[in-house]
This record gives sequence, structure tokens and C-alpha cells, in this order.
Amino acid sequence: MHINFGKEQILRALSTFFQPFFLFGLAYAGIYFLNNSLTGFLYLAPAAHFIHIPSGFKLLFVLIGRYAGAAAITCVSFINAYFIMFHEDLVLEIALACASGLAPLLTWLFFKYRFHMTDNLENIRYRDVLAMGIFFASINGVLHQLVFLWNDTQSNFLTGLLVMAIGDLTGLYIVFLLIRAVYRFMGRPKPLP
Repeated sequence: MHINFGKEQILRALSTFFQPFFLFGLAYAGIYFLNNSLTGFLYLAPAAHFIHIPSGFKLLFVLIGRYAGAAAITCVSFINAYFIMFHEDLVLEIALACASGLAPLLTWLFFKYRFHMTDNLENIRYRDVLAMGIFFASINGVLHQLVFLWNDTQSNFLTGLLVMAIGDLTGLYIVFLLIRAVYRFMGRPKPLP
């Protein structure tokens, strides 16, 4: 069997991937670095890690952008790890970046196939958002804590998992509450005649 791809089909396929990739990458980078610059002074306060708003956008961008959103989150997470957090450990930086993109992608895939979530998210309910948030927070925390444990960066797996899961959940629900408020403010779209 021979498949012949023309130059136009290849360029169209690349365009449909890279346009959302760059859009979600820039949006996530802006949100992530703005959040860190505005809340950086709070990290010394008790329970400051219990709110992580960029986690809500991680899941949202993958729900909207699918693989391009996950790839964008992975790249932004790698840039953050490489230039800001862990300057010398390339393997740790790559592993953390992969965990950041993989957690929302696995959440989307699980809910898409297990609960038959449509591509345009029209059949998603509040109960589904709650279940996705718990699933995402759990898998994101487990993947990150496994990387930290494997690299001997953190010794207390359960404490790190709990703090990360709470931060992911609160960030996720803050983002979805903001979306809900904007939706109510703008009103429902009118059907076309």
C-alpha cells in the first residue's frame, strides 16, 4: 500500500498542529510566568503552594488544543525547568516537562474514550469537570512526584503529592469558575436561523 502525500497536505497538517501549538504555548507561558511573578513573594507564606492557577490552564488548553496543547505545555515546562528551576540536570528537566504535558493529555484521553466526551465538549457537565479535576490532580501529582523521587530531589512522596494535588485542584477550579462567570456575563449564544 502506497500513500502519497502532496506538499499541500503536509503543509496543511503542519499548519493545523503548529498554529494552536504556538498559540497555546504563548498563552501558557504568559499565564505561567505572570502567575509566578505576581505570587512569587507568597511562596514563603504558609499554604501558598495550595493554589496553582496555571494547572487549570494546563487541562483547559489540552481539552481545547489536544496534542498541540500538550506539546506546547511540555515545551514551556521544559523552558521553565531549564532556564529557571534546574539549571544543571537535563534529564530531570526533560522528565518534568514530559510529566507536565502528559498529565492533562492522559486525562483528556481517559475521559474521551471512557466517557465518550465529544470533541467540541458539548456533552461535558459539571460533574465531569469535577471528576476530570480529581483525575488530573492525581495523575499530575503522581507523575511529578515519581520524577522527583527517582531523581532524589524530594524524599517525602505523599506530602509532595498532597500539596501538588491540592494546588492543582484549586487552580483548576478557579479557572473553571472564571470561565463560568465569563459565560454567564456574556450570555448564551443565539441559535442561527
